Amino acid sequence: MDFCGPYDKQLAAQHRPTLLTPLLAGWEFRPRPVLSVEHAGWRLLSKMQGWNLPTPIRRDLLSNKWAVVITDIDQTIQFVNPLFERMTGYAYQEAVGRRPTFLQGEQTSLITRDRIKEAIREKKSVSEWVLNYRKDQTPYGCQIMIRPILNRNKEVVNFIAFEEEVPFHETQLDHQV
Repeated sequence: MDFCGPYDKQLAAQHRPTLLTPLLAGWEFRPRPVLSVEHAGWRLLSKMQGWNLPTPIRRDLLSNKWAVVITDIDQTIQFVNPLFERMTGYAYQEAVGRRPTFLQGEQTSLITRDRIKEAIREKKSVSEWVLNYRKDQTPYGCQIMIRPILNRNKEVVNFIAFEEEVPFHETQLDHQV
């Protein structure tokens, strides 16, 4: 396996003062790319956390129907998909590391927020309609389905929120309280 031989000889001839240069110039010393969750997607999180995903959740993750938000058990966002970015106006880097409450505003129902918090505290699934706000502060209606994700040891390690923008009317705010 001497395919680098001529290349090494040429580099050695050009760079006589240092004999290490030919060794450092070889392609085998280039660092391997590090996969981030942003580029590898939810599959990397799944492997890292040892998820035991039921088929319906896996199917929803693979579809392009939902904006997806994945948080850890403390509700810190670990991953959002491109549909989330389009729906909210927040880029991946702006959302990761924050809590989903940054999308809520003054007209978001406190009762709805409390029901969601309670379900998460109890590590249960929940489905709610909530008024959220885009990056430009325009409100939008959002149907959210939050599911706890278990690892192979049956421990909750993440939550996945499947979100879909739904039309809302000012009259809905009166019923939200």
